[in-house]
Amino acid sequence: MKWAEGLGVRAFDHRQHFLQLVFDFLAPEPSSHSSAVTLHSPPSGNQLTSNDLGEAAPKQPSLKDARTVELQGQKIAYELLRRKRKTIGMHVSEGKLKVAAPKWVSLTQIQQALQEKGAWILKQIEHTRAKALAAKEKDVRVQHACVLPWLGSSLQVLLQADSGTLEPLLAKASLMGATHVGAKTLALLVEHAFIERQMESGAWVRCSVQEAFERESALSHLELCADTPPFGSDALLSAQTHYRLQLPLVLEAHSELTLQVLTAVLKAHAQACFEPRLDLLAARFGVNYKRFKLSAAKTRWGSASQSGLIHLNWHLVHFSPALIDYVVAHELCHLIHMDHSEQFWARLSLVMPDGLLRRQILHRKTPPRLLPLDGSTL
Repeated sequence: MKWAEGLGVRAFDHRQHFLQLVFDFLAPEPSSHSSAVTLHSPPSGNQLTSNDLGEAAPKQPSLKDARTVELQGQKIAYELLRRKRKTIGMHVSEGKLKVAAPKWVSLTQIQQALQEKGAWILKQIEHTRAKALAAKEKDVRVQHACVLPWLGSSLQVLLQADSGTLEPLLAKASLMGATHVGAKTLALLVEHAFIERQMESGAWVRCSVQEAFERESALSHLELCADTPPFGSDALLSAQTHYRLQLPLVLEAHSELTLQVLTAVLKAHAQACFEPRLDLLAARFGVNYKRFKLSAAKTRWGSASQSGLIHLNWHLVHFSPALIDYVVAHELCHLIHMDHSEQFWARLSLVMPDGLLRRQILHRKTPPRLLPLDGSTL
């Protein structure tokens, strides 16, 4: 988890900082779910055994500790982690508070810091709880004919196995009752899945992921127009092109297996979409990235390392090409400026003048959780 510094930003080790810079897209800027309180320098020598209030100093090992604090009349539970750091860091996620503190800081000092940030903590708890509740409303139960967002449009998932194509598979692996399959079988199932696009006439025709990306890219301007309805509204979705995904599974396939295959297919779509955009935007920035990998991070859309490795979250495939391009551009720009300095934002705006608007839209986005029918998450 990323612990951003808030009040009194502490000095950091530049060598460590430049190894990898990760940008947390899901927290409203600047790092509003995280904060920190600067402390005086730690005591040295034998002074580590006690403090000026006569309390015993905390134990040295880095341990999690469940505690509570009363803030403005409300009893708030929090998890205390002892770490090697110079500030007391606070992070709120899904209504839960985590506090990271130096090993030498007393509990009294931690309680005082929490009181100091009490109003901020309560506000963030309420905000993140509401956001988590809204995210649950986007859950998709994976089954035949379910619909999920895809490239800013909608994608209906259909189970329609071609018995001729899958007969060898059905003989080798009992897909009717299987909940998961091995890598080779999964790769074969992904290979036989395909996308169809609905024509104006109502007919369905096959199309590649790249073709769909290009079509939806042309529609992305709708999302970036300030005078249009919020993205996701019925008025805007009615202008979207719709797609369907044919999965090579029988209707009776186990929900866990369907979820496994669907996830693998969506990751393959992400791979097919992201790499060409990386190549195109890297040329515009005049940089070279070494390689890129898909990630499944819960709070980060992307990361870039000084070695030239780019990570992009595969869940971005649910969003429009305009937002995908923003994340790609953001991470490529970090290969020039490994920070969020004025120079970074100025360089990014040269390639993407409306980058700030795209960033603001992305901050409001939450990808759907894909769930099997039994309710567990993958």
